Amino acid sequence: MKVTERTLVEMCRRINNEQLKHWDSGLKVERRAEDYVVLRIFRKPQQGRPGSLDIFNGSAREVKAFIEGVANAAEAANNGASGEVNS
Repeated sequence: MKVTERTLVEMCRRINNEQLKHWDSGLKVERRAEDYVVLRIFRKPQQGRPGSLDIFNGSAREVKAFIEGVANAAEAANNGASGEVNS
């Protein structure tokens, strides 16, 4: 299945509203030339800190895999912080 920019944007929107909802930052995807770039967007930028950071760039499939990995890691961190264990 072909991975489109729309698919990547929807993935970021879902993750930002679910796994990263209570975090100080979220994800955003931008297209730059031939590749896509994943940005970490800070919800409340502070003075002396940029509002966003480029954290990954690659093809649409590579970016999709990266976003899925971030979602899984965030889910594990959220469950660890709350003491929940999924079986």
